[in-house]
Amino acid sequence: MFVTRYIPRCLSFALALSGFSADAVAANLDGVFDAGWTTAYQSADSINHMHKRLHALGMEQVVLQYAAVEKTHLYYPSQLDFLQNTQYKNNQLFPKSIEAAKTTGNKLWFGLYYNGENWYTPPTVSQLDTLASRNLKVIDELYALYGNETVIEGVYIPQEIVRYYWDGLRADATAVALATHFLIPVTRAAQAKGWKVMTAPFYNQNLETPEKLQVFFEQLFEAGFKPDVIAVQDGIGASDAGKVHADISTVGNYEHAVAKACSQYGIEFWVDMELFRTDDSHALADNARLSAQLDTARTAGASKVIAYDLAVLGNAGLDSLEKWFARDSSQATFIKIRRTPNKSQKFGGPRHKEIRYYKLNGARVKTSE
Repeated sequence: MFVTRYIPRCLSFALALSGFSADAVAANLDGVFDAGWTTAYQSADSINHMHKRLHALGMEQVVLQYAAVEKTHLYYPSQLDFLQNTQYKNNQLFPKSIEAAKTTGNKLWFGLYYNGENWYTPPTVSQLDTLASRNLKVIDELYALYGNETVIEGVYIPQEIVRYYWDGLRADATAVALATHFLIPVTRAAQAKGWKVMTAPFYNQNLETPEKLQVFFEQLFEAGFKPDVIAVQDGIGASDAGKVHADISTVGNYEHAVAKACSQYGIEFWVDMELFRTDDSHALADNARLSAQLDTARTAGASKVIAYDLAVLGNAGLDSLEKWFARDSSQATFIKIRRTPNKSQKFGGPRHKEIRYYKLNGARVKTSE
């Protein structure tokens, strides 16, 4: 996914390369997605234990991928009419996760409403309006229940933004329509309550160039879509009919393109790193590949790298990460960040800050699975 080396203009690196073994870490993971498929069935004690292990690894950003998946799952005690027909009634994942985050110091992102429809055929404008309306109701209800909880960092829009779904397949299937009728109203509603907004778009190198991807995000941002975080999926684990969505040798080109679009509009750039192998085994990838992915994400300018997903990790996966990616503050590398002043920029902080950055031999690692 990432082998091409980029030195973004905003970064100057002082790389510590001293004495790492083949099992050494490229960079800390900052968080993980939890889709709820397994954790929703766990006890509060189990979820507390899981959060402690994640926190010990530095994976302090926990994205609960969905508030509800219509007709199947509901992860919080909702009273909304359209969420009362769910098949599985495990509606305590959100409150259990809040208590676990309070204990450990982790930060939560609440996923919103997902209607179960993939966007292989893009929704019509009317369908986007309905989707937005339901998400606004979920945001209002979540805020009424949990608006005072300081462990909540923000919300996550679970619908995946993909350029080639909105590339004129129909006259109304455009980036502007997507932004105007769905992304903008949902984002503004959450931000009005003081919550940040994250999305995790994906791409397919077989269907687009980095340049096309960059233009697409510039169109969304120009239309008024201003999330706080874009966490682009690196796609290294995904494939269709044996054709991978992303390759370790080229993924940096795509990440850099999205990072550039984000930087122009003051939006924080993260990478959503796929942990699973490409062979449909749903197993955790080897540490050399994970190290290469991490290093390339940092080189592309990602301020945080979060992983997909907790279901792939399980206990065995966490055991592996605790072996491979144990935190080691002695290897912290100072990265100087120079940002052009931007009045619209919503994130920021000090002009120079220390970021934990670790390096094996990074994107130069050659791996095969």
